[in-house]
Amino acid sequence: MDEVIASVSPALQSKIGAYRRRHRLPGIAAGIATRDGLAWWHASGFADLESGRRLDERTLFRVASITKTVTATAVLQLRDDGLLGLDDPVVQFIPELAKVTNPFGPVEALTIRRFLMHTSGLQGEVPWQDLDRMWMYRPEQLLEVLHLARVRSAPETDHKYSNFAFELLGIVVERVAGRPFQDYVRASVLDPLGMSDTVWHPDAEQEGRRAVGYDGRAHDDRPAVARQVDSDLMRADGGLWSTVENLGRWVGQQLRSDAELERGDGQVLRGATLTQMHRPRFVAKVDWTEAQGLCWYGTRTGETVLIGHSGALWGYLTNVSFSPRGKVGAIVLINGVGDAPALARELLEVLLPAVQEAEDRAEVASTRAIPEAYRELLGVYRDHEFADDSVVEWRDGKLVLLGSRPEEPVHELAPTDDPLTFTMLGGRPDGEPIEFSRGRNGRIDRANFAGYPTTRVDMLRPPTGT
Repeated sequence: MDEVIASVSPALQSKIGAYRRRHRLPGIAAGIATRDGLAWWHASGFADLESGRRLDERTLFRVASITKTVTATAVLQLRDDGLLGLDDPVVQFIPELAKVTNPFGPVEALTIRRFLMHTSGLQGEVPWQDLDRMWMYRPEQLLEVLHLARVRSAPETDHKYSNFAFELLGIVVERVAGRPFQDYVRASVLDPLGMSDTVWHPDAEQEGRRAVGYDGRAHDDRPAVARQVDSDLMRADGGLWSTVENLGRWVGQQLRSDAELERGDGQVLRGATLTQMHRPRFVAKVDWTEAQGLCWYGTRTGETVLIGHSGALWGYLTNVSFSPRGKVGAIVLINGVGDAPALARELLEVLLPAVQEAEDRAEVASTRAIPEAYRELLGVYRDHEFADDSVVEWRDGKLVLLGSRPEEPVHELAPTDDPLTFTMLGGRPDGEPIEFSRGRNGRIDRANFAGYPTTRVDMLRPPTGT
């Protein structure tokens, strides 16, 4: 992968520099990540216009709502530990939420899953009390004003982004984990990944590496320094600072979604849980160009689908985007007002074709021998009522089930304690059993696919002695 990235490095640098100049931005720090972390970075412009200090991969930026992906990871860890369920009402953990006005039904309709997916209908920002300023609260203060909050649209009827919901999820994490939110996240998410530069409050050394945030340009070449806000006022929904290097680690973690990977030793979520978080589930835009998952969302341009999250806060625009298929991702951090998601996509549109070309040129991996116990299962099984064939074969070191049409998905067959029973993985049959049966002659002659009986219509090897 390093050679592939190096081959397009000049084009990536050109994209970054041209984007900064075209939009007259103070600075951009960007990177490319693989599952092993940051693989390449480039910076254009300044961390501080006044001093002329330049940007690098260790410059700290406010990452704003990318913080939500860290909060969501903490929630999914607690779910995997059996301490909460995604369909649990949030009021179960925050009884004070009963004060929220919900004209569409009981407050129990506000579930953890709906908060994660922005489908609860809860108002977007924390409760406000007058029109003269933007209201923000520390978490403990927020609980005192829940009577001012309201569900603005019926749950599950639309995609309604809510910073407020994620602030409440931070309180859920704190109460379920039995320790301060930041302490839990530090110990269970950030430290295991070596993300020591991802912080709510930069220390003295990190402060010297901080990028100054700037407002958008008006009529002057030099933009004004943006307002600063205490990270504790948006702890769980937008309070983190981070770097290109640290976010390379974060994107690398997302690319480690192999189903067999378990949590531990630098893996903060099981691979299967990562896949669950990334999968788009709710169409957020009517033109099908964006769909929401569990915090992460998917965007589609033509045939290119990326998973990612953006952040926007006074003086900073940020984005991380990755291709689960291509196993690469991009990080874009801007200390000004620019379209970070657009640049991240531009970078990946340069890189992904090169990744695909390298895969096409790669030598075929050495094959793995089929276990002898599986050999008798291979063949074609016919559903006579639908005149449809399914094929069981050994492919890429796994026992799999294929449909009769090339465009149909391939389903891995996971073994169970019964040598003739397997579990189908992925798509419609996910989790369903496939059971093979022997005929009177002792050969496998039929199978039942989750309730659909089939008959074996071929034999890959003739029986011994014929």
